[in-house]
Amino acid sequence: MSQFDAEQLNRIRFLLTDVDDTLTSDGLILPDTLAMIYRLEEAGIHVIPITGACAGWCDHMARAWPVSAVIGENGAFHMRRSDKGFERCDWTQEAQMRSDQAEVKALIESLILPAYPGLSLAADQPYRLADVAIDIGQDARLDQAQVAEIIERLHQRGINARASSIHINAWRGSFSKYAMAVKLLYDLYGLSGAQLQEQVAFVGDSANDETMFEGLSCTFGVANIARALPYMKHRPAEVLSQPMGAGFVELGERLLAARA
Repeated sequence: MSQFDAEQLNRIRFLLTDVDDTLTSDGLILPDTLAMIYRLEEAGIHVIPITGACAGWCDHMARAWPVSAVIGENGAFHMRRSDKGFERCDWTQEAQMRSDQAEVKALIESLILPAYPGLSLAADQPYRLADVAIDIGQDARLDQAQVAEIIERLHQRGINARASSIHINAWRGSFSKYAMAVKLLYDLYGLSGAQLQEQVAFVGDSANDETMFEGLSCTFGVANIARALPYMKHRPAEVLSQPMGAGFVELGERLLAARA
């Protein structure tokens, strides 16, 4: 049952969305999903992917997709096309991000990977600016108990760590998906306070999205979030009936219908 009426949905000007298993379906972005991003942008609803994906992937999304901006590596930076050209805004200085990343990577390679045979860093690790990604569901498969154990071991060493459907992302620093979303929406659009709660929606699929579910009022999970809900403290206000990219399309249709 819907938690939001047409009047509430009509006020939404920004749709922030996770990427893997929210926009994508089994690793692919399907035609209907991509078309919905175009339709939303044309209707005046800014689509902003907010993802744990690496800087390399985010560069492509920001340049090639019909989106207003992209937040990457769990809030380490945002990228966008603008009248001034292509812009990247980092949470902190790149030298600091690189130094913190090297420290986290060395710890994971020495203490975490040897403890779990077959565990490895994500294939896109060379294209990351700030965080370290461990593959748990992209090219490898790890059960939820092992994922929770690894995250706890990282937390014990003072490292931020969250699990998406495909990676454990680990980093040092105060950035998060929500913190960078607030910064971007204020810096670029002047949103703050009540405006964030009235004009911004978010849709995601995993525990990696908990800061967004906690921070915003209008939040959704695609149907495949069901597998992660038992491990989450902060949950979406509503779970959609369709999974992955189809769930994104379902939400998009509701937003467009509210504006009709």
